Amino acid sequence: MTTRDEKGVRSLRLDEGATVAIIGGGPAGSFTAIHLLHQARERGLRIRVVIFEYRRRPAAAADGAGGSEYAGCPRCAGGISPRLNDALLQLGLPVPADVIQAKISAITVQGYWKNIVLPVPGDRTMLTVYRGALPFGQHEHHQCFDSWLLDAARDLGAELKAARVQRVFYDAGGRPVLRYRCGDAERELQSDLLVIAGGVNENKGGKTAALTPAELFQMLQPRYRPPPLRKALIFELEATEHIRSAREGEMHFIESSSGRLQLDMCSIIPKRGYFTVSLIGRSVDRAGDRKAVLQVVNDFLALPQIRRTLPAEARLRIRCICNPAIVVGVAANPVASRAVAVGDMVSSRQYKDGILSAHNMARELAAVIVEQGIDDPGMSAAFAKTVARLRRDNRFATLIFALYRWFFTSGFLSRVIYQTYTSELKSKPESERDFGRIFWRISSGDDSYESIARSMLKPSTIWQILTGGMYVTFRNWLAEWLFRLDWTGLGRFPTAVPRERLEARRADFARGRRSEFECIYTIHLRTDADVALRLLGRFGEQDRPYLNPRWVSLRRIRGEPLQPGSVINYRIFGGFISFSIKQLAADEDGRIVYRVRDGFAHGGLFLFDIEPGTPGHCYVTIYLAFDYARGKTLLTRIYWRLFRLMFPEFIHDVLWNHALCELKQAAESVDLGSKPELIDVTQL
Repeated sequence: MTTRDEKGVRSLRLDEGATVAIIGGGPAGSFTAIHLLHQARERGLRIRVVIFEYRRRPAAAADGAGGSEYAGCPRCAGGISPRLNDALLQLGLPVPADVIQAKISAITVQGYWKNIVLPVPGDRTMLTVYRGALPFGQHEHHQCFDSWLLDAARDLGAELKAARVQRVFYDAGGRPVLRYRCGDAERELQSDLLVIAGGVNENKGGKTAALTPAELFQMLQPRYRPPPLRKALIFELEATEHIRSAREGEMHFIESSSGRLQLDMCSIIPKRGYFTVSLIGRSVDRAGDRKAVLQVVNDFLALPQIRRTLPAEARLRIRCICNPAIVVGVAANPVASRAVAVGDMVSSRQYKDGILSAHNMARELAAVIVEQGIDDPGMSAAFAKTVARLRRDNRFATLIFALYRWFFTSGFLSRVIYQTYTSELKSKPESERDFGRIFWRISSGDDSYESIARSMLKPSTIWQILTGGMYVTFRNWLAEWLFRLDWTGLGRFPTAVPRERLEARRADFARGRRSEFECIYTIHLRTDADVALRLLGRFGEQDRPYLNPRWVSLRRIRGEPLQPGSVINYRIFGGFISFSIKQLAADEDGRIVYRVRDGFAHGGLFLFDIEPGTPGHCYVTIYLAFDYARGKTLLTRIYWRLFRLMFPEFIHDVLWNHALCELKQAAESVDLGSKPELIDVTQL
């Protein structure tokens, strides 16, 4: 139907009963169908939507209608971001339990200095899925995301043809015609509008000599040019139950370039029985054959931060491996008369959340089609706004990821960022942690890149980095130098406790007593609680593998380890400062409790708490609280005031931060000289 707008300009619109053909049943195609059908019904318009997706195995129908199981793989890491999950819920499409591979509980950003652990907020949901039928070896009743979403479109009324389109052309009336093959017979479908959503990773169709989606669209729009692409490396690791439990619910982003391994972005995404590893960077770009690709995989697994995560005895099986293209720019001329490209064939959000990009583009395209028409000028003008907004956002993404990599691959700068994050964590309530929210939004994709960039460059953010990051870094570095704390070969893990947890634990540990000085540190151990207890029993022993700083001597002088009445003596700076702690009877929760007997701390409480987690996991918490000595004479009062200045509170942070990382390394028995056995099952 041809209509004229208020300015007299002609536009083509969908008639009642019009046919919309969609090539590609991935998220872009399915979302386009879903939004088109929703918006058409809201306006009382009845249309026919036909989706062509060859990955669905043909049903018994002679024309290829229907389709049963999904075959193949779209070559995607398979993350469902919080914003995508929100969009699905708004459509009335909660992801089913049999599609969900894992629910993410925390994102860990592994930098050069330390990890930053970002718990998923209680009101946000992150999931992992498989987009296709791979990897091999999954359970029989696996349901993939793309197939489920395609079925959702079918439930709304879309038709599915499990066939591959071989050719498209305009008929005499200017309508797109699709030629496809079912069995040995060629068939045609005349459409009023053609949407091509075939992605950028389609190969030619082998025996059928079918064209790629880009080549199909160029038959209608010769000026179309696909977006710039870059190569990624994605592989699926099948691991033992021990390793799977160590990573349950944890998504990892690793910022690392070391030696010959040059990477811009690395992620490890947990799945049900597998890990999906995704790598982007110059090393991946240069890997020209399978041998070179496997070398990149081995170099990645040899990184120290990866080695600390994967036990030495691990047997890692590569179940599948691929080099998909990822979109890093914008296509030229993605619109023709009665035809349009959508999804990755046009553009995508840089490095993250391509499925959400497909959803948003499909939603906005559907609105253009239903409300403004399907002619080339009309769709080009309206759709250009969507593309321009995505292009603008990706410019900010380029800035964000450049800064991100710069900071996290530098020893000094990554430490500054970590200290900024922990300073805020310990000092501010959750609602005021703007710096932490910036990291959450970058890592999860839970905001536009433009909004994130503006938050990063705010004067308040820069001031936080200078005061809570740079100043604290220099201060702590001087303390580490003074006490000769060596981080060489030692894993650096977070020990800071959020302010609200400190308050909760204070009420538990101190029973309401307020002290002048109070600190708390916690570390996660991937080992059983009895291993942690044995190590804590070596506190005060000469052979302890933790807390051995220069100028500090600890020695048990009375009693037996972990027994009430045992006494541990501290001598600091050669005896300039000396005091002892005495172990009390365990409290009702089984905690190891010491009381300071003399020295600078009055009524001092020193406590070790071991909390069992899931099997093979526990948490060690250290709580220290005391009042400073005052002195009874003028000279002693001056002495203790000077002592307080010479031995500031942050020293405890520095010493126990290092000691707990040593404790973790000893508990987990990490051997960086070995690496897990890697088995390429795809070659067996």
